Amino acid sequence: MILEIHLDILEGETKLLKAKTYALKLLSKRDYFKEELRKKLIQKGFSEGEIAETIKYLEDNEYINDEKLLQRYKEKYSQKGFSYVKLKSKLYSKGYILDDEFSYEEELKSALNRLKKYKKEKDFYSIVKYLINRGFSYQVAKEATNIFLNEAK
Repeated sequence: MILEIHLDILEGETKLLKAKTYALKLLSKRDYFKEELRKKLIQKGFSEGEIAETIKYLEDNEYINDEKLLQRYKEKYSQKGFSYVKLKSKLYSKGYILDDEFSYEEELKSALNRLKKYKKEKDFYSIVKYLINRGFSYQVAKEATNIFLNEAK
C-alpha cells in the first residue's frame, strides 16, 4: 500500500518533469505566450494540473512573460509598418487578446514605416487607399500620406 502511494507520487513527479522539459525545449526555439504554450502542452497530452504547475514554474522563473513579449511584438510590427489591426489579429492567433490600442502616434509611425517601401510617384488617393487596405484608419492614412508626399517634394 505504501509502495503504491510512493509509486503514484513518483509517476506524477515524472510527468510534471516531462511537461517542464517539453515546455523548456519549446522555449529554447522561440518565445511563447502563456496561452499558446498551454495549447502545446494540451496537444502533447499533459493534464491540466501538470500544465498549470508548469506554467507557474515558467512564470516564477521568468521563462515566460506575456507583457514583455507583447512589447516586442508591438515594436516589431510598428517597425515593419503593420497596423494595429494586423498586430491584434496575429496576437489573437497566438492566444493573446490585446485590450489596449496603439496610440495615434504609434499608428502614424507604423504607417510611415510602411510607406518607406512605397513608390513615390503615386497620387494621394492611391496611397491613402493602400494604407486603409492594410488596416490603418482613415485619419492615420491621410496624415501619413500628407507627410510622405511632403517629404517626397
